[in-house]
Amino acid sequence: MGFALGMQNYIVEIDHVDIESEHEIEVTGHDKESLLYNFLDEWLFVFSTEFFILKKIEIIDFERNNNWKIKAKGFGEIFNMEKHRDYRGTEIKAITYSNMQIHEKEDSTNIFVI
Repeated sequence: MGFALGMQNYIVEIDHVDIESEHEIEVTGHDKESLLYNFLDEWLFVFSTEFFILKKIEIIDFERNNNWKIKAKGFGEIFNMEKHRDYRGTEIKAITYSNMQIHEKEDSTNIFVI
C-alpha cells in the first residue's frame, strides 16, 4: 500500500512518524479505480478529521469481485505541530480521478494518482 504511504509522506515526512496508535478503515468500490480512490480518500479523511498520520499499513481483507472491498489497519500517530513542524509537507485537499492510472503486470503494479 505504498501509494497511501506516499500520500501521507507528501503531507508529513513519515520517517519522523512513530507508531503509537492504530486506525482501521474499510472501503468498497465498483472497480479497482473507484476502490483506489475511496481508499486514498478515506485515509485523507482520517488525517483531516483526526490528524492521524500513517507510518505503516496492514491489509486485513481484500475482495475482488462485483463489489471490490478492502479492509486495512493503519499504524502511526496523531499529528503534533511541535514534533512535526520541520517535517510538514503540502496539504492535500482532495483525491481525484484526474489521470489516475493502474498498470498491472505479472509481478508488480504501478499506480499513478495526482
